[in-house]
Amino acid sequence: MPRPRPLVLLGLVAMVAVGALIVVVPAARTRLAGAGRVLGISPAVTGNARIAMQAPPPPPTLLAGPVTAPADLSLFGWALLDLRTGTMSGSANRETVLNTTESMVKVWLAADYLRRLGSQRPTQQTLSEIALMIEDSNDLMADKYYNLDGGPAAIQRLSTVCKLTHTVPGQSWSYTRMTPADAARYGRCVEDSTAAGPTWTGWLLDTMRHVRGTVQDQTSETRQGGRWGIIDGLPASMVPATAIKNGWTYIYADARWHIDCLAIQRDWVLTVEMQFAGSQTSAGLQRGADVCASVARQLVYAPAV
Repeated sequence: MPRPRPLVLLGLVAMVAVGALIVVVPAARTRLAGAGRVLGISPAVTGNARIAMQAPPPPPTLLAGPVTAPADLSLFGWALLDLRTGTMSGSANRETVLNTTESMVKVWLAADYLRRLGSQRPTQQTLSEIALMIEDSNDLMADKYYNLDGGPAAIQRLSTVCKLTHTVPGQSWSYTRMTPADAARYGRCVEDSTAAGPTWTGWLLDTMRHVRGTVQDQTSETRQGGRWGIIDGLPASMVPATAIKNGWTYIYADARWHIDCLAIQRDWVLTVEMQFAGSQTSAGLQRGADVCASVARQLVYAPAV
């Protein structure tokens, strides 16, 4: 009778070995992937583990960098405050050049008034009026809450509460003068709840995200369009979470536009200030809006996917 037994035994051994391989290989691959992470081995070495090891790309943000602006501006300065690190960057004159704040300071008038109410809740009419002051840049409401808040004393508190170093009160809220760096600190003061307090900061920032109207919508002192500037230079994905408040006035005394742009995100505050000669037209205001957008566009960092 033939003697196939050794062949049968060899076959059984081979089948057992293959079975062991099937069991062992996945476990070994798992250990290998773990070792790759610990030892810093390239994801290519661990095959399918590469998918798990890839971190999602960070969202777009703003990073300090060179910025150019039209050479014929009478005044120009900008500041970028990184809220994660506290690092301030910007133009060389960011701590020295002063511009009138115009409507940019209305956010402070709202914040200071609400914070000082303490545990007292404002009426719905009060909240509606403050919202109009921010969303439509209503000057009559700004006059009202500036006076209710103590007039010049409100601007003095702005410097004290927000720890500003180069902010000067004027004959009214709009004539407050501020450097770009102080404007960025002012934005941080709003974002971190120092200005409005923990109760009203979320409401205030959300109201700033709903500023409305274009440069053509300067219909009256109660309705002025202010949704332009920095947000026009940001990627679309960043716009909904960006709180803004611009300031703008054509001042006949010096025949110049005085324009300020303020934008606040969770990780940064960007401010741009400028003055330039020209006529009181929407084209003049559009020029200022375009400069603010250009500064933002030059600072956007969007990592490649």
